[in-house]
This record gives sequence, structure tokens and C-alpha cells, in this order.
Amino acid sequence: MTGTPVIVDVHPDATEVIAAAAAAAHPRETGGLLLGWWDAGHVVVRHAVEVPDPGATTNSWSRDEPQAQAALDAALDEHQHPWLGYVGDWHSHPAPCGASSQDVTSIRRASRQYTQPLVLLVHRADSTFDHVVAHRGCTRHATTPLPPRKEHSP
Repeated sequence: MTGTPVIVDVHPDATEVIAAAAAAAHPRETGGLLLGWWDAGHVVVRHAVEVPDPGATTNSWSRDEPQAQAALDAALDEHQHPWLGYVGDWHSHPAPCGASSQDVTSIRRASRQYTQPLVLLVHRADSTFDHVVAHRGCTRHATTPLPPRKEHSP
């Protein structure tokens, strides 16, 4: 891993879409696109869009590029936010395992085409998320903001 850590800030709406899609596809994998923007060392993930793979199995999901482009275009048209764009990918693992070496290779390869870091979120069977950040072909250390503290009554 190289460089300064990248902060990945994922909106709850995006994680809810991913979790719902993963549950609906179970026991097969599913996946899609992450939409958001970059802001001073942060990758803000605001939306997740599913790009179904009819050939998905319990341990594979592939992104069909024309279908992914159509999903991206539709989401950008729907949300009409000037900063919104593609910031990475997501997919589910029906088993409680994180990103595979193939997953990491894939996001590293994709990141070579962008000047900003890309994020890969992997939804695990235990409902947790793993994240991988890649920038210009290299994996980057990433952190996520802590959830807000709950106030305790005295």
C-alpha cells in the first residue's frame, strides 16, 4: 500500500441499497457501481447502483460494460448532482469473506484510468463491508469515518 490514507465516506443510503441487493441475490453474488465525488483526500460514496449479472454464481459476479454504462447514465440523469460521478464498484460475497486477490487486481487495474482513487466495497455475508482503495494501479490505505457518538444519559 502506498501514499497518504484515503478517507472513504459511505452514505447509509448506499449501504442500504447494497445490503438489499445482496439479500435479494443470495446465495449468488451481485454487484454494481458506486457514485459520488472526491473532496480533498476523501472519496464520498453517495449512491450505489446494481448492475445484475444473470450468470452470477455463489463465488462470481461480472460487470457487463454496456449495461453498467446504461445504469451509470440513468443514475446520473436521475440524481442530477453536479459533482456526482463514478467512484468505484461494489459486489457481494455470500460467504463471510472479504475482497479476494482477483477483486483487488480488478480495482487496481480500473484505477489506472482515473486521476482520483477508486473504491471497491465488498458486502460480506455477515453484513459487514470491506473496502479497498486503489489509485493509479496501486492499493492505498483507507479509513472510514467513525459513526457519530451516542450521548449517554447520566
